[in-house]
Amino acid sequence: MFASRLFAALFGLCVALPASAAEATVQGRDPVITVLGKGTYEIKPDLARFNVVLTTEEKAIDAAGKAHEVRATQALALLQGLKASGVEIEKSSFRIDEKRVQQALTETQIRQGRRPETVVAGYVAKSVFSLKTAALDNLNTLVSKLAESGLFEIDSVRFHVVQDRAALNQARRLAMLDAREQARAYVEPVDLELGSIVAITDGEAAPLMGEADLPARRAPSGSYSLQILPPATVSFIATVNVTWRITPR
Repeated sequence: MFASRLFAALFGLCVALPASAAEATVQGRDPVITVLGKGTYEIKPDLARFNVVLTTEEKAIDAAGKAHEVRATQALALLQGLKASGVEIEKSSFRIDEKRVQQALTETQIRQGRRPETVVAGYVAKSVFSLKTAALDNLNTLVSKLAESGLFEIDSVRFHVVQDRAALNQARRLAMLDAREQARAYVEPVDLELGSIVAITDGEAAPLMGEADLPARRAPSGSYSLQILPPATVSFIATVNVTWRITPR
């Protein structure tokens, strides 16, 4: 009988308290608040990266490999010649793929319900060079030289920051400040204040790379005119989960 009365009294106490207060009372913990902070840090880019692709097509695989070797030697010499201008080769890759085409069907084959088949029409050898340069003021001239060589296809340019870790940490600092401002916005209108921090959980942190297309235009003289405009800034984003104890003012 005594146990039944004690259980009823405790049940009544938990019902009378708000859920958060009841949990704090039962578990012996102070009430807490958790918010997700977000930070964005913007900085001027000082590095450009882009890929240049060299392709060679031939009917036979041996012919594709030999012809590509000659062109790749020329391409590598050109890229190494740009080293003094600030262009570096970060990595390169090579592969040979089949070039397949769909074989046309005759009217008789179509009536017979034959399905089109693909056949090997040749082979494509491909080398991809990943380049980077910090010479942004000279970027148009450098890319124009590559385009004028007639050897390469050039992908869009991506802009980065050399000290990307420092930029990410700035974004993390802004995320932490944002979390604190959010928490204050929640507690101050109800006469509460933030106490000590209970937990900090790192969230996502990543750069948002700026890109620029390559609007190449061949002039009547045969030269290329490129106008690559780097973005004014590139952005770094970060998030963080922060939990504070909350106390009455």
